[in-house]
Amino acid sequence: MTQHEKELQQIKVASNHFMPKGAFIAGGAITSVFTGKPINDVDFYFKSKDDFIEAVGLAYEDGQWCVAASDRAVTFASGDNIIQLMHFDFFPTAEAVFDAFDFTVCMAAYDLDKEEFVFHEDFMKHAAQRHLSFHSGTRYPYGSLLRVLKYQQRDYRIGRGDLLRIGLSLQKVKIESWDDLAAAIGGQYGDKAKIETDQPYSLEAAIDMFHNTEITVSTASETMPSNAYDLLKKIGIDAEHMKEEDIEWLKDW
Repeated sequence: MTQHEKELQQIKVASNHFMPKGAFIAGGAITSVFTGKPINDVDFYFKSKDDFIEAVGLAYEDGQWCVAASDRAVTFASGDNIIQLMHFDFFPTAEAVFDAFDFTVCMAAYDLDKEEFVFHEDFMKHAAQRHLSFHSGTRYPYGSLLRVLKYQQRDYRIGRGDLLRIGLSLQKVKIESWDDLAAAIGGQYGDKAKIETDQPYSLEAAIDMFHNTEITVSTASETMPSNAYDLLKKIGIDAEHMKEEDIEWLKDW
């Protein structure tokens, strides 16, 4: 029996037992089961582009419904269960996934090939303490800044030093337009903040716009492709190098 079998079974139920090869389940779903909280969605990070492509095909074959797609992730739903397949990068190890994360309380993964959990050395301690320790290597510090509010609503605490480290990390993100800012705020899922203005972009204009303005994510509905091949084309993943029979399989689902 796998260590932490109880937690694994909860994750499997939340993902409708979707368990593609060449992938890690990582982040919030695992944090939730180890802290006694309900799972909102299950995130999959892949070891290669080919593993991601196959997983998209399997999701359609499994009867999952594609509800959203961005240049960083695609989202499928089946009933109340939601899975997100990340493709902003690919990761050979769980530790490589952790390097893209922002807080140690997210740094836990389940390796679907090895059938084992992998934890950052501080994961259990910080999850138990509800302590937010910031990882400055994250690619989306604007998203991290907003996630602090979400975690505080769940009784997590963050120290002044970690808040300052988030603030300093923002300077590493190149923002030269409203689109850049909207994408940065959206974080790793690729959602974009709703920014409605006809003013030319400038730092001063951005600061002024967010004065007494609630930040929301765009929820404009869009019909998603009905098969895996067209979805992959939509998000810019080239599947043309695959064998003809594999392409036909992707088009069939």
